[in-house]
Amino acid sequence: MIKEGHEQQIKYWGKYKVKKIVKLKEPVICHSEEIGEAEFMPTIVRLEWEKPPSWDKNDIWFPYWMKIGGKWKYGQFAPMIGENALLQLLTEAIGQDFFSQQFLSGLAECIRKKERESSSVPTEGA
Repeated sequence: MIKEGHEQQIKYWGKYKVKKIVKLKEPVICHSEEIGEAEFMPTIVRLEWEKPPSWDKNDIWFPYWMKIGGKWKYGQFAPMIGENALLQLLTEAIGQDFFSQQFLSGLAECIRKKERESSSVPTEGA
């Protein structure tokens, strides 16, 4: 699995360094008729680019690992993740100061807005 401090050159994008990694404490156990039981380990990785590839930096990456038949395999394309695992990852990331204050403030405002909207909707039978 990827480690903090890892540096790599990416074709077209340039050089990056892994600054922080957040992962679940335990992998999610998945079941499939085709492969049987597998372990799914989603992660969030904070990158630091030598030269950011866009105005938004592209500095948050979502690679994952799957343990199938006793062997870990790497993936990075559109992982499917459950709400519980996502909440665990975000909670851990926030606790590790993974995100900027600007991002956290924006997220908090979105959550407060959604809570206000939800609380103003009449419940059934009211």
